Amino acid sequence: MDILLSVIIPTYNRASRLPVLIEALLQQTIDHSRSEIVIVDDGSRDSTWSVLQSYEQKQKDGWIRTLSQDNQGQAVARQYGVREARGRFLLFLDDDMEAAHPGFLQSHLAFHEREAAATVALGAILPPRDNPRRPAFEWFYEKSIRTMYESFQKGTLVPAGVHFFSANVSLPKDLFLKVGGFNAAFRQAEDRELGLRLQHEGGAKFAFVPEAAAFHNSPTGRFRSFMQRARLYGHYDLAIALHYPDQPELHPRQIFVSASRVKRLLARVAFQWPFLIQPLSWLVLPLAWGLPRRLAVPLCSVLYCLQYVRGYEASPLRVQDPSADPEAKNHAA
Repeated sequence: MDILLSVIIPTYNRASRLPVLIEALLQQTIDHSRSEIVIVDDGSRDSTWSVLQSYEQKQKDGWIRTLSQDNQGQAVARQYGVREARGRFLLFLDDDMEAAHPGFLQSHLAFHEREAAATVALGAILPPRDNPRRPAFEWFYEKSIRTMYESFQKGTLVPAGVHFFSANVSLPKDLFLKVGGFNAAFRQAEDRELGLRLQHEGGAKFAFVPEAAAFHNSPTGRFRSFMQRARLYGHYDLAIALHYPDQPELHPRQIFVSASRVKRLLARVAFQWPFLIQPLSWLVLPLAWGLPRRLAVPLCSVLYCLQYVRGYEASPLRVQDPSADPEAKNHAA
């Protein structure tokens, strides 16, 4: 029988966490003869490859396939997985995800079997079940995602390419190939960039599929990594804006006009006097670490705002006039 669904999972140095993901996939009710799991080791330096080999060897039907490459980043690893994939539809999962129920994979497949060929399924990304002590910046991410999903369901926000998150998303393989797949030059926001190409160049439609839910068991990181990630998003979002000059709603200058009054002020300060960003960030950081969640999350939002603007400096596109587009709305930060 033809393979319908190929699950593509890039991984790097996750030997201790991969069993959570794989064991949940092994509990799926989907027909193995119509699906496959393709896991690409992106040059891990721990025992990730050994863990993958042990699972592959246990699967007599070859349902789990493992590949390896030199370390080149998630975008390249996903591209490799797609080249080897045999399915009509592709499901991208991150290596720190966990299917929320046994019908998770079938939910993605069922959506594509009943919808138009050029439709992208945005699966739900849920907070972890068993990590109550995660840092404040994880709560910040989770609140942002929850707010977005609530807006989808209320109809106040229409799913679009900018909401393409490779942690849990599926689409027809032909559509992916039509636009060329992931851009390896992007080390952050590569999924967002692909989503926009799917929308504007591939004519794709997007739909939120809440039943296709998975837990995001993000490893507890450090605030330094959180701030670096925000800078990278600022850097690459400007690159995306350069590619879509006729889409003002994508431009990062939105942070100067559509955020809260405090964030607008901080964004302007950070833009005009970038040397103040680092001192301000380290001033806010201890507060975000020690305060209750309801207070820590807004502070993390401030940290993200400062570092996001800092990312403009090294970007190929600079915002010449922060207040030049007063109509800009709905910035994700």
